[in-house]
Amino acid sequence: MDQVHHRALEALQPFIALADSSAAQSPRYTANIITNCTASPQTYVFAELLSQPSIQALRSPDTPSELQNHLTLLEIFAWGTWQDYKNTPGLPALNELQARKLRLLTLLSLASSVKLLSYDVLMRELELGAASKLESLVTAAIYASLITARLSPATDPPTVNVTAVAPLRDVKPADLPNMISTLTAWETRCGSVISDIEAEIAKIRANSALRRAKEHARAVVLDKTTEKYSADNSDGGPGSNSGPGGGSKRGGWRARDIGAAIRGKDFFGGGSNKREFDDGFFDEGSNDYDAHGSGMDIDEGAGVKSGAGGSRQSKRFLGKKS
Repeated sequence: MDQVHHRALEALQPFIALADSSAAQSPRYTANIITNCTASPQTYVFAELLSQPSIQALRSPDTPSELQNHLTLLEIFAWGTWQDYKNTPGLPALNELQARKLRLLTLLSLASSVKLLSYDVLMRELELGAASKLESLVTAAIYASLITARLSPATDPPTVNVTAVAPLRDVKPADLPNMISTLTAWETRCGSVISDIEAEIAKIRANSALRRAKEHARAVVLDKTTEKYSADNSDGGPGSNSGPGGGSKRGGWRARDIGAAIRGKDFFGGGSNKREFDDGFFDEGSNDYDAHGSGMDIDEGAGVKSGAGGSRQSKRFLGKKS
């Protein structure tokens, strides 16, 4: 659709050059420029031509009345419709190309406001007496890339479903204040939305910074506590409780310390005899306990016989010598 607008602007440039020439001082020459421009198959925008001084000079009281209406006709082609032309008296008659062009421009205006157009509405607004003429006009508009639409003659009622419209109609000067007001209100709403978004972003960033500061402070406290606790244990201070292997309070006895104790290397100055660590007690309920003993019982040796019975010699308790 943007390419269509670009082509329409390019098609208008030769007529602008003619209106800017020295020959355009003649009102009749200027009126001929308007007639040829509105009949050209590729021209669909006319605002730039309307702004030319030679074209505006047609409003002069010195211009013949039959030529003054050419300027009004050009304005209708720029932003008016077929009904505007029919309701404005004194306008020059249209040739076949001009009539077709104005109907196409009117179709653009109707399709811009209503996407689903019935045959009856279009035929009334464009003053077309047969549905075949309407379908031919809509088909020409589709092939010229003026609109994107689908004809549905079999529906009840028959319709033209428009999905896209080329931006080829000029803006009427009287509509500019309303457009400016609408755009200003839209700009104000956009500024308000942007301000709200920026405030929300600032709030999120502040909360994130506060959360990171709290996490950092917590990590610092944890590191200092861990370092202090490690230093206390390594120096044998409060919280230190060295065991047989020099283990800390939290570490307790290590596996090699327990193994060495069972083998007797840390008790009684070492030894190679087999011993069993019994905490100073025999079986539950036994009264044979030596308060000054070592808490160890010694097996005199496997296979030692006592008498004819061949029974194993009972264990004796090895107490501390007095």
